Amino acid sequence: MISATPKICLAQSDTTNAIKSNLKDTANAIKPIANVNTDSAIVKKDIPVDTVAIKKADSAVVIATPMNCYKQWLDAVAERGVKPVTDGTQEVVIAFKSKESCHCYLGKVEVVEGKMKAPLYVKTEGGDYKTFVAMGKKLDPEFLAVQGDALWQITNGMSVLFQTVDQEYGRVFFYKSINKNKQANKEAPSPSDLLNN
Repeated sequence: MISATPKICLAQSDTTNAIKSNLKDTANAIKPIANVNTDSAIVKKDIPVDTVAIKKADSAVVIATPMNCYKQWLDAVAERGVKPVTDGTQEVVIAFKSKESCHCYLGKVEVVEGKMKAPLYVKTEGGDYKTFVAMGKKLDPEFLAVQGDALWQITNGMSVLFQTVDQEYGRVFFYKSINKNKQANKEAPSPSDLLNN
């Protein structure tokens, strides 16, 4: 048994060196493929954190935030807490997410008796507002049938999660109702830090 050990180690060493040699030879032959969906490709495509949609003359206003602005708004609500949303026309952030992307737009909506009232408006680059439907977005009819009146509810400074016919999910955030300072509980220091001061 002892005499077999050096042969196994030698074989592993030779195999590893052969693999390294082959990888070295093929490393320069692998080239990234242009315009490949990164979900299905092996090639990793780095996307800058500050990537923003290209502006068009009548496009909606995109908030300059990292790719997952939806999660950032959810985190802001959780960390800071919210004040009640008052009746009247309210400025909002409308967040859309899909498997491939996430986009947040500025908009406005009328609030009556604590509920959103259709239509939902999206702000354009020119400062005008167009409706959610004029933007090319439609709510999924099946989703709408299930949600019913609950779709218009405002809870914790945001709407329910909605679904479009394009299989996008979204939420309306009433950003002016989010507290300016964090409302999360402050963790206590260690006993030695607290008692020795």
